[in-house]
Amino acid sequence: MSERRVPCPSCGARVVEGARKCRACKAWIGERPRGSSASLSGREPRLARAAVSVASGLAAVVIALVTSLKSPVGEAPPLTALTPEGAAASSEVRDEAPNPAAFGPDPAPPPPPVERKGRWRAREFRIGDVHPLDVVFNPSGASIYVSGDDASLREYRLDTGEIIHKASVPAQGDHIRLLFDRYVAVLRHVDAARIPVMDTTAWDRDPVLLDVGRSPGDIVALPDGKTVVAATTDTKRVTKFELPTGVRLSNITLPHATGQLFLVQAEGRPYIAALGALTHAGRPAGAWIDLFDPSESPFGATRRSIAVGREPREGDITADGGAVFFPDRLSNTAVLLSVAGVTETRKVPVGVGPTAGYLLQGDRYGITLNAEARTASVIELSTMTVKSTLPFRGEPRTGVTSPDRRTLFVALGGTRWPPVGSGVAVIAGDPPKVVASLPTGKGACAVAVSKDGARAVVASYWDRSITVLEQQ
Repeated sequence: MSERRVPCPSCGARVVEGARKCRACKAWIGERPRGSSASLSGREPRLARAAVSVASGLAAVVIALVTSLKSPVGEAPPLTALTPEGAAASSEVRDEAPNPAAFGPDPAPPPPPVERKGRWRAREFRIGDVHPLDVVFNPSGASIYVSGDDASLREYRLDTGEIIHKASVPAQGDHIRLLFDRYVAVLRHVDAARIPVMDTTAWDRDPVLLDVGRSPGDIVALPDGKTVVAATTDTKRVTKFELPTGVRLSNITLPHATGQLFLVQAEGRPYIAALGALTHAGRPAGAWIDLFDPSESPFGATRRSIAVGREPREGDITADGGAVFFPDRLSNTAVLLSVAGVTETRKVPVGVGPTAGYLLQGDRYGITLNAEARTASVIELSTMTVKSTLPFRGEPRTGVTSPDRRTLFVALGGTRWPPVGSGVAVIAGDPPKVVASLPTGKGACAVAVSKDGARAVVASYWDRSITVLEQQ
């Protein structure tokens, strides 16, 4: 009976069926002898041994191993395990298949994208049948106070737009001011002689009326927590009142109409800085700041006047209270007036028609809103030089800075009344730039920011709406 022959799995030569070793290539067929040093985890490699070279009496054996591993079920085999440290020898057989441990651990999945800070989103709610005139935040940040053209003061919840409180006041609120985080003063600049002050802890009571004289201009709270100082334009009067009684404590009459009041720090204590102007034949004829200590008696006895230009507009004070920054519209300049000690005035030309000035980034920069040019001028205060000019998508009307003075919100309603423009610009960064331009309703007339700076609101006259800006 002839022997049956089958091909060698390694070289293909015909070998007797059942043979353990091929005579042609010397490869083992079937199970290896026990104790064989060529065994690799029970798998069947095909080995091609390299040449052996001997030089200078020193023998070095180099074995090139070309491995083709097979699985009994035809699947790719697992990779060879690592040799324990110290167990390697010059004559050991190495598997050249890639070892994942040689490349370190598996790479971690990529982290989720980091959400960018400082982005703003806008949402809107309607306030009913009233045109809003001005807006300020409740100290909690959860609601806002809105003055309406129906001579009302209202409080709205920000998350839902629900009206919480409503009170009638003797005059429309062209501007409203929050005093001592409790009272809201309603300023009607024409056709009025009193300032209603609403206690927001007692909406069922009538507001206290402060008799200030014709055409109220501004009102500020003093550090004692109970007295305020108000100014007028027509009667040129500056008066001190006590809250909540509304009792008039003292007053003085200045030679010019006072439109703005600042609480500054001069000679190491709080001073009132009353910014006002004279007119001749209906034209601006000069402007002054009057400085005095409101606690001294008689009231205004230490007053001193400083000429500051021709037509000053809305301004700001430095964080330490030692300087006032404001634009002069007629001369197209920005003014920085130091009042802490010896008064000093510095000026710089800005864009056409500046209407308001603000301070940013730790008082490093002054920003003027230039209505006619539709731009903002960025001024480095240390050198009083214009560093850049920022264009707007509309005509700026007014603005407000966040409490940390890192962000400025600008309502783009325009200077005519009622305003017709829309939109809000957000200025931030070092140096400052426009980081967002967001839509609002038609007639963006007023803007306010919360104490924590996380929210801002814009009141829109024609749309009778409030646009809420929130950080994402």
